[in-house]
Parts: sequence; structure tokens; C-alpha cells
Amino acid sequence: MAAATETFHVKIVLLGGRWAGKSSSGNTILNKEVFGIGAQTEACVMETNKIAGTQVTVVDTPSWNWVPAEDTSDELKQELKRSVEMLGDGPHAFLLVYPLGAPFVKRHKIAVQEHLELLGSDVWDHTMVLFSRGDWLGKKTIEEHVEGVKEDLKWLVEQCKDRYHVLNNKVRSNEMQVIELLEKIKRMIQKKRKWSKTEPPEIAGEPSAACEHGEPSTKRLKST
Repeated sequence: MAAATETFHVKIVLLGGRWAGKSSSGNTILNKEVFGIGAQTEACVMETNKIAGTQVTVVDTPSWNWVPAEDTSDELKQELKRSVEMLGDGPHAFLLVYPLGAPFVKRHKIAVQEHLELLGSDVWDHTMVLFSRGDWLGKKTIEEHVEGVKEDLKWLVEQCKDRYHVLNNKVRSNEMQVIELLEKIKRMIQKKRKWSKTEPPEIAGEPSAACEHGEPSTKRLKST
């Protein structure tokens, strides 16, 4: 059992709109500066590190603007799909990053819903809200904050089956916040070990890579 724990591999894709704090959160999770901060991420970047005995791979994706998916560039849509392909069997979890204290209004809801739909019909079954800017909480707990959020943000949490976590990216020395996140992801894996991805809509009339190679249009999570 100890050997199995040492080789446990968690695969994560970070998703979110502009200025959500994805890259900073990825650096906090991996405990090293690997994702650029302050500049727009143009293409997916993947990095790995061992955290508390767990092998962790994180894919940072380009941020979408807070617009409907039809107004998003084909290049960005392709990068979102490529984030899954980079992980081979697919990710264990999608972490939807959103900053605490920022309003979550109707246009944010539309943007989140439509961009996640690009990744398949069951993407929400493997998505967790990752609140960044944990320092904004002050003395309040994240549970207290979630209980008092407005309807649209409550919708987001409910879409993720009440799975959420918070990171304070200003205190990266606090390894426990990352360990707790990994434990939540491991519980997700145990409850629903496979992720079957239905083929998302084709972009710019191009067939998917799976169809080009005659492969089934599904991705499955790697068994752990």
C-alpha cells in the first residue's frame, strides 16, 4: 500500500477567464515558479512535481475573455481541447479558477458554461471550483463565504456538486492548503474514476484528431 501511495499521480487542468489567478494557483500547487505571471498565456503549458509523496501534473491553459464561446478564437478553443490530449488518458480533475471578491454576473456564467461545454458533456462531473485570492477572506472561512454568495456564484458551486477549495497564493509556504486540495481531488477520483469525453463541436470545420486517426471519440481517466 505504501508503494501505491508513493506513485499516486494526480493530473490537473486549470481553467478560467482572464485575471482569475490560474498561473499563480498552478505555481502554488506545484510549489515552484513554472507558469508565467502577468502576461497572457497563449498556449497550454504542462509541468510536474512531487508534492507530499504525490506526483502532480498541472496543465495551465490560455484564459478566455468573459464572452460567449462563439466569440472566442478558434486557436484558444483548440488549446482548451489540447489540454486534455496532453495528459494522455485525460485529467483527473478540472480546476475552474475564480478570484474571491470578484463579482460573478450573468456574462461570467455564460462564458464559464459555454467554454466548459467544449470539453464534453460530463466535464462538470470532474470539475471543482478553485477560489484564488484566499487572503481576501480575512478571518472568514471559505465555507462561510460560500454559504453567503449570490445566486449566480451559488450556481457555479452547485454545478461542481459543491466541490470547492481556496488557495492563498501569497502564502505558498503553507503546504497544507495544497495537500488538502489534493485530498479532495483523490476523493473525486475514488467516487468517479473514469471520465468519458463526448466529442466536442468541431472548430472551423476541421475534424477532430481522434476522427482523423480512426480512433474512438472518447477519453478515459487513467486508473490509479
